[in-house]
Amino acid sequence: MRMNLDDPIQEMTKQQLLEVIRLFSRNWITLDGLWFTLVEDTFGLEAALDLDRKMWERHALIEARRIKKYMGIQGGGVKGVLKAVRLMTFDVSMPFSYSIEGENEAHMWITTCLPQEARIKAGRGEFPCKEVGVACYGSVASIIDPDVRVECVLCPPDPHPPDIWCKWKFTA
Repeated sequence: MRMNLDDPIQEMTKQQLLEVIRLFSRNWITLDGLWFTLVEDTFGLEAALDLDRKMWERHALIEARRIKKYMGIQGGGVKGVLKAVRLMTFDVSMPFSYSIEGENEAHMWITTCLPQEARIKAGRGEFPCKEVGVACYGSVASIIDPDVRVECVLCPPDPHPPDIWCKWKFTA
């Protein structure tokens, strides 16, 4: 297949586009992990967590605004917020499961967390990402539907079952 180097995406099949989305998502997770570990190695875990929380809070605001604008998601309660989170850059590499309970409540949980799994593989152990998740998901909710509140049910450093890294509650 001959591909136009000026705009290769224009000529891709649907399957190729899906693979590129997976690649971009994995690359984003890799970039975040590399950035975090370099800050951690240079300035320590506490400084890395503080900067990571600030970065995710700001990044999630920007990404949520773009999702809202380009995907037309506005309001929609907990379902609208979950839809926006599903469209975030990292989701393809770290998809979540969820349950909807009535119109005003949902639970979301992550069973495969590439950053945590990479840290453990590298001998770094789990890192306490709860504040990062609160900042990220709270920012998305504030943009998509400010009436939705995000609460952490469990997330490292909390104890968690082996098959769930973190769990979140969304209420409107």
